[in-house]
Amino acid sequence: MKKIILLIFALIFLTSISYSQELIFDISLGIKSEWKLERFLPLFIDIYNPGNRITLNIEAIYNQGLRYAGYCETVYQENIEIPPLSNKKIEFLIPPIDFRYPLRLRIWHNNKLIREEKIDISLERIVLPLILILGKNIPSLPFSEKARILRIYDEKFLPLNYKAYDNFDLILIERAFWDKLPTNLKNSITMYKILTGRVYFTDEVKKIPLELLKIPPVNITIPHNTILYTPDISLLQGQKFLYPDRFIITAALIIYFVSLFLWKNFLFKKRFSFITFLTIISIFSILGFQVKNSFEKDALAVGEKSLIYLDPNTFVGENYFNVSLFSPFKRDISFNYSPNIFLLYNAYYQPQKGKVSLFINRKENKGKIILEKNRVYFLEGLSFHFLPINIDFKELPDRFILIIENNSNFELRDLVLKLGNAENYIGSITKGERKDITVWKSGLKEPSLLNEILKNYRLKTSLISKKRILLWGRIKEPLNQFNFDDIKTEVYRDNILIIPLGE
Repeated sequence: MKKIILLIFALIFLTSISYSQELIFDISLGIKSEWKLERFLPLFIDIYNPGNRITLNIEAIYNQGLRYAGYCETVYQENIEIPPLSNKKIEFLIPPIDFRYPLRLRIWHNNKLIREEKIDISLERIVLPLILILGKNIPSLPFSEKARILRIYDEKFLPLNYKAYDNFDLILIERAFWDKLPTNLKNSITMYKILTGRVYFTDEVKKIPLELLKIPPVNITIPHNTILYTPDISLLQGQKFLYPDRFIITAALIIYFVSLFLWKNFLFKKRFSFITFLTIISIFSILGFQVKNSFEKDALAVGEKSLIYLDPNTFVGENYFNVSLFSPFKRDISFNYSPNIFLLYNAYYQPQKGKVSLFINRKENKGKIILEKNRVYFLEGLSFHFLPINIDFKELPDRFILIIENNSNFELRDLVLKLGNAENYIGSITKGERKDITVWKSGLKEPSLLNEILKNYRLKTSLISKKRILLWGRIKEPLNQFNFDDIKTEVYRDNILIIPLGE
């Protein structure tokens, strides 16, 4: 009897490892394949495994640039394991797509490519306004005639990342549908509403401004940059590489030539003089080789520009950042980045040439890129922060009264109150400091420096442009952490913080 039972188990095992079925894929760029040009959007990959447990390596490939002159490639990688007879849903956040390059997807198993797909783009649809309705009823509103309206009845189609909702010009939610949503989806939609103001309940239709209902189609631009209009390498200029120092080089050369002088005048033509000469040359050759290796390893200049929008009520901040990299030598760069960075990609700015690839491991927050010598590379991305800065703001006919309490871990430098195109300098506030500030309207001076700074930013939060009164300044400390493997480098930063205060 035992032999029969063992034989049955052996047959079941052999059948299970020999019998396999093809995986079933459902791939959607955007919610139900609806998305809009020049917006951040989700990529959904739903995989059903009808066979045995399987491990897959998924690559989503995003491109920016010029087709024949040069382009930047970002490869998002993620390893997943799918149990037998089960589904696995993966969600990627994709930067604004360059319409000239279709998004590509590759799926590997045991180093064998089992699926490759290019997601084609239809320009006729993706330039049109896109409205999301969460619920069954479409409210009677004067929508644009060409607007695409997408209705969702099931929460399984919704993305978890709040930035994926940037794909929509307007989101309308029925209260009954909202009450059934899980907490994580509610948090995502709420955060998106805080940072954009483009989310309303269907019983709040009278509050919706007309510009959200009459949104024109997108104008297509070439080349397709995301955050900045033109590259900015000002933070790289004047940087000193950490190694070698000029003093060290000068001291080493002096000691070298003094040693040769002493050898020539006191040891030349004496016993073991040749051995002494070889010893001096060997020691300084080894030292020079070490200096060269250290210089090549550590010679990396890094600059970071950040634009942080902070909601004063929730202390939630959204950071659009641009990182510039320069090395005088060709090298492979590996780095890890802080978990608050939820999107990172390889950005193209002219006159970059050739193909540049950035590999991102999402689970481990690691990146890898190859730098050619004497070229500047740009990484861009998004991160979020919690900055508890309490502001009590009051506007009077002739002045503004502010009470600012800085409970964050950063010093707020060079704060400026902005009203339209006029500004007034306030000063700096250290960590844990509280200040009572009065700004007289007669002291506001034109033009606004912030308006000039924002002219170079292509991507700006819509909420900020609607606010008449802003508080802005700079944060010197690092908000995003980039740790380069085996490289010592300083990062020059320009972090601009913007806080809306009033309409």
